[in-house]
Amino acid sequence: MAAAVAGVVIGLIQVWPDPPFTLQDWSKEANAACAQTQGDLDESARDANDALAGLDEAYAQGTVTRADFVATGNMFYKLAGLQNKQAGDLSGIRTPDSRADETKSVVDDMRAADRTLYRMAEKLRHVDAQNLQETLQDFGELTQSFNRKADSINRRLEELGAHHCLSAVDPPSS
Repeated sequence: MAAAVAGVVIGLIQVWPDPPFTLQDWSKEANAACAQTQGDLDESARDANDALAGLDEAYAQGTVTRADFVATGNMFYKLAGLQNKQAGDLSGIRTPDSRADETKSVVDDMRAADRTLYRMAEKLRHVDAQNLQETLQDFGELTQSFNRKADSINRRLEELGAHHCLSAVDPPSS
């Protein structure tokens, strides 16, 4: 008799539907994932912005070197890698039953922003001393594109309740 009851209970557990995965569940997991990486991401953003400010200053003084561009580009590579990791962490979270398209879209846009950061890094690392102004103009355009993407991503993360995924660092200026 006990075996029959146990069999029925096990059978019910196997067919019982999982509870819905809500937006609140997603945001709770997203906040936990971001809490693990956001500090390193913010530190890297500050380092990249500081390196860019130093590069701008050296350029204005006429003392900028290729090594300055490479070092600054490396800072943007690091930033892109950390942001890519955060997007990967968020993509591993089950999508909520409601607003699944929005959570997937914001992660996809984070990856697009990562690619822009990598392109920014490439521009700096592969600077052409003969066309320095062109490199700086291209970098400025990429920066503006990244900032627009970041503003949109941050607004949507806020709307989705992923408050711990928001940077405490201002984006680079062009």
